[in-house]
Amino acid sequence: MLRALFSTLTVLVLASGSASAGNPPASAIESNAALKYWQGFATLPKFTEAEEVKLRGEALTMPLDAQAREIVDKAEYSLRMMHRAALLPRCSWGMSYGEDGINALLPHAQPSRVMTSLACLRARLRFSEGRKAEAIDDVIDAMTLGRNISLDGSLIAVLVGYSIEHRMIETLAVELPKLDASTIQGVKKRFDALPPFGTVAQALITCEKATLEWFAREVVAIKNEERLNIFLTTMTGSPEKSRTLVLQCGGNVDGLIKCADRSRESYVVIAAKMDLPPDQFEKELEREMRKQLGNPVFDLLFPAINKVFRAKERSDVYRALFSAALAVQIEGRDALKTHIDPVGGGAFEQVPFDGGYELRSKLKRDDNRPVTLTVGRRKG
Repeated sequence: MLRALFSTLTVLVLASGSASAGNPPASAIESNAALKYWQGFATLPKFTEAEEVKLRGEALTMPLDAQAREIVDKAEYSLRMMHRAALLPRCSWGMSYGEDGINALLPHAQPSRVMTSLACLRARLRFSEGRKAEAIDDVIDAMTLGRNISLDGSLIAVLVGYSIEHRMIETLAVELPKLDASTIQGVKKRFDALPPFGTVAQALITCEKATLEWFAREVVAIKNEERLNIFLTTMTGSPEKSRTLVLQCGGNVDGLIKCADRSRESYVVIAAKMDLPPDQFEKELEREMRKQLGNPVFDLLFPAINKVFRAKERSDVYRALFSAALAVQIEGRDALKTHIDPVGGGAFEQVPFDGGYELRSKLKRDDNRPVTLTVGRRKG
């Protein structure tokens, strides 16, 4: 039976690698990191929902006891796939946003959170055991997964990538004072060489192409009012809201299409503004929103881009804080003079404590406290 299974798998692999009949060459398949990630996702340890929430929420703080070791031991194969994927030059997830629109699922997003939480936990264990090089591999390769997730074309995946990188930066930052300058220089080199993040701007354009085109295609294909109302109810949440939406668009399919077409320009305009300073971006966003007043399709489909912009801003600052921390560990405190806070300009504030220090940005979190990075561990 095993021999038959092996023969079947061999045939499938050879077939998938064939360049004939329109199939990509084997080299194109073998260089796609997503295929390794999918293998890792498929073999992740089975967690209950509560266990998974606990792992994601406490990977940075849970005790490094026998239970933690048991968890990461069960994840060994999955994490091996993560490391192998990190060596590959490209990552194509093959998502079908244009076919499924708002119904497209992101089956890679949740497993990536779990996998990188496990990488965080194992890195902590390895640091505690003095296995610094292996711990750093876990951190950097988990960051690589975060960057690769962000490339799938969706705004949600970009946000997941931000969250993963934030967690892994925190994992490494507490250990920096224990690392020698040569090791930190190696970390810096690898951090600087990570794949680029997928951008919010590009994800917005993907939304424009996929979501609006899908919406228009589906609406045109619907032949009666009842089915149209059912379709729109999946997005609005109620038949009454769906009927109101149609009426606001002129009461017919042509009106819905016109409102969708009218929405397109704003996606492109706002995407081009994503790198503006926060105050300028808010003004430009408000101006564009005013242009779309009275467009219910825009109100229905356009994402909460102001929240995404704030997440991007925090991610940019956090990455800059980490780069500054690496420089401080290598060159000393004066290195802060050359690491400018992306928000407000000037150097980051350094606040020492027994066991390390805190770097603070001028950017405020939602609770009005500064965005910070803690380097080292507080004693006592």
